[in-house]
Amino acid sequence: MSSGKKPKNLDFGAMEKKLREMGVSGNLEHLKSAKSEPSVQVSKPSESVAKPKMDAPSTQVRATPSVESPPVVNDTRPMLQTDGEPERQPSDWCNYIFGTLLSIYESTWIKSYGRRPTGRFLDFADSLTEAELMRVIQHCRERLQAGERWPPIMGELALLKSQLTESESLEALNRVVTKTPKNQIEKWIMQNKGYELRRLPQSMIVRRFKEFYREAMSLQEKGKLVTEAPKALPSQSVKNLVDLKREEYEQQHGKALDPRIQAILDRKA
Repeated sequence: MSSGKKPKNLDFGAMEKKLREMGVSGNLEHLKSAKSEPSVQVSKPSESVAKPKMDAPSTQVRATPSVESPPVVNDTRPMLQTDGEPERQPSDWCNYIFGTLLSIYESTWIKSYGRRPTGRFLDFADSLTEAELMRVIQHCRERLQAGERWPPIMGELALLKSQLTESESLEALNRVVTKTPKNQIEKWIMQNKGYELRRLPQSMIVRRFKEFYREAMSLQEKGKLVTEAPKALPSQSVKNLVDLKREEYEQQHGKALDPRIQAILDRKA
């Protein structure tokens, strides 16, 4: 049946008769009355709830200022290749000094300076004289006798060649005390420090003498070491009465002794 045609009218009387035959005794009057009344279809208005419109999360990304990276410049210039300087070879004199000190200290020397001379030792050895070498060797032996089994460092070696050994210090001290100086340094110590040395205890005299010797060497290097006595007295100096009387007597009697003093000496003889 198509949707455009109306349904046929039903015969409720015949339908009721058939229902009674089937054992159904219901009344169908309500169906008849329902058929006569027009059917009113009420449609409930659908309540549309207006939901609040949620703002969608912003997906916009703030544009950050772009930092331009510096352009990469490919340096195509050829690299300069410098030939390494040839290694400095030690001289025979340097090898002799190195071997001599190695024979004194043995294993401790190898730990400190290696098995062959290099670096600053080459300059030190080439500038060393034979007398300075003997002094350095004597210093090393005295240090070993004092219990120092490690060799001196490079700076100490350069200083030891100009410092007196213990034996040299004792000999120089003996010459200063006996007033028989050997050089200008010992003469300066005798003139300026002799009085102080004679009054020092025996335990301090050698140490103080070394200090005086270094002071004199420093003055000599600066050109200020003066050992010559002045040829004349300064004009502002004052003579004492003894000097005046002696000069007066020498003018009258010369260098001879006074007759009374000479007579006393003759009687004692």
